[in-house]
Amino acid sequence: MKIPDGHPAADGLISQIKRYAKKFEHSEIPFLIQEDRKWMYVNPAAKKILEAEEDIIGKPIWDNLPSEIHGLVEERIQSSKNGVAPMPSEQTWITQKGNRIILEVIGFPLMFSSDATQIIIRDITKQKLEKKETLDHLNLITENMIDIIGLVNDRGVFTYLTPSYEWVTGYSQTEAIGTTPFNLVHSEDRSYVISEFMRMITEQTPLSVEYRYQKKDGSYIWLESQGTPVNEENSIRYAVVATREITKRKEAEYALKKSEHTHRIILEHSNDLICLIDSKGKYLFASLSYQDILGIDPQTLLGQDAFRFIHGEDHASVQKYIELLAASEDPQPLVFRKIHASGKEIFLEGKGMPMLSENGIVEGIVFISRDITEKKKAEEYIRNSEKLAVLGELAAGVAHEIRNPLTSIKGLFSLLKQNEIDQEKQHFYHEVIYEELHRIEHIVNEFMALAKPDALQMDKEVNLVQLLQDTVMLLATEANLYNVEIRLLFKEKALFVACEKNQIKQVFINIIKNAIEAMSNGGVLTIGIEEERDGAVKLIFADTGVGIEEERLKTIGVPFFTNKEKGIGLGLTISNKIITEHQGSLKVESIPGQGTTVAVTLKKNVNNNKLVLP
Repeated sequence: MKIPDGHPAADGLISQIKRYAKKFEHSEIPFLIQEDRKWMYVNPAAKKILEAEEDIIGKPIWDNLPSEIHGLVEERIQSSKNGVAPMPSEQTWITQKGNRIILEVIGFPLMFSSDATQIIIRDITKQKLEKKETLDHLNLITENMIDIIGLVNDRGVFTYLTPSYEWVTGYSQTEAIGTTPFNLVHSEDRSYVISEFMRMITEQTPLSVEYRYQKKDGSYIWLESQGTPVNEENSIRYAVVATREITKRKEAEYALKKSEHTHRIILEHSNDLICLIDSKGKYLFASLSYQDILGIDPQTLLGQDAFRFIHGEDHASVQKYIELLAASEDPQPLVFRKIHASGKEIFLEGKGMPMLSENGIVEGIVFISRDITEKKKAEEYIRNSEKLAVLGELAAGVAHEIRNPLTSIKGLFSLLKQNEIDQEKQHFYHEVIYEELHRIEHIVNEFMALAKPDALQMDKEVNLVQLLQDTVMLLATEANLYNVEIRLLFKEKALFVACEKNQIKQVFINIIKNAIEAMSNGGVLTIGIEEERDGAVKLIFADTGVGIEEERLKTIGVPFFTNKEKGIGLGLTISNKIITEHQGSLKVESIPGQGTTVAVTLKKNVNNNKLVLP
């Protein structure tokens, strides 16, 4: 029965409530008392949560409770009135400022009044918002992730799927949830996937499987699934399964295996020596061809020093080649020797390629070498044959060149035997015989210079500019006779080269005389000097003469081949030989009717020492 207001009993109840509430006046725990749906007491901690700047004592509790929970609160008040303390609940209340807050509410009966309820509240608004924000983020990630996240119960049935399942398989969430995924697993993979799933559920161990899965359009894709078992307190068992499509990866793996198989076949059947050595020079791989070419089992090479089987005289060149590769250069193929198991030498031509790490560090080198032993023998045979052929040509040329003056001498001696020849004719015949003998001597001297030159006394302090100017001055008179102008197009006063002065001068004389004779009706000979980047000097002789036909150019330098009426064809041959011995080069280019250009390249001087070459 409710005690009316103003009744002495009511006043006593209020006093008793106030005395009881004083215990909570300074407590940090928000505490309230309601009686007959009005606030009878609100401590400062509760006022702070409810943003109660004005006194709310005596005001209806419904001012702070939204209408949607009035029924729930009334039910809990009645339970408390009947002596039953309801379980804590989460409720949304309204502060005096109109803000909605989320509270954890605990209500229980007031011991000395069945119409009053004491209430403890805890503001959980921030926690709920943070939890909601986290859930929203998780939901955003889950709803938009590429991988499929699914829940599969212990019967193998989908209970949840992310939208990505439809993107990958073509089946919607509605179509898939409530069905088992095992029916879409490829028949060849199904038993394995089911057994792994059951092992995960029963043994509570993680799962990782790769399998083929049928899409809605009937095609198959490769999937990789990672499963985590979950066993809740009420013995409900299920698994969280994360799945991603790996079709492209599987295709790449298959292509790689196919490529590896192809390369393995090539390596095993290649006639070339193929090896891989590490940064320490140890064999990591050697092809089967090592057995055929070197008589060495390739398996016995693994871990051994690669230099062990290289000819000792070639160690330096191979080491230099490896250093060039390590410096990211691309050297020319290397010719070196390896030792056969029988002890004989095998000539190889090899090409190396560095293996670089992601940081650009050389981790090893791949070598591919080809047996050129027979090729070397063939080249040596050809060189010997060419030498014999040249020797034959030289002998024939000498015989031909000497036969002509000898024929003249023989005929003149026959005439001299006749008594009726007068003194004047005899004198004339003697002069001709002398000239022909001189010609024979010249031919023999030229041949000897070509066949067996003297030791080359090379001086590294020769002023090439001065030597060239002296040569031009020597031939200036002959140039004037042919109406040829010689132009020197260089400003350098001194360029020192390593050379034998007289021989290089002879080269200049041969080239300039040829140019003058090619301009019998007059012309211009231009001489220039260029300094090369590689420490060499190039001299260019360009005339405006008749030029040389293409077929004739092929025979330049061939002994005894000449178009000159009185020449013997050894001038450019000897010149080319001299330049070659000086480690230089001589090149001839010509255009018929326009002129000829001869380029001579010599190394520049590096110091003042003298060098003697045999």
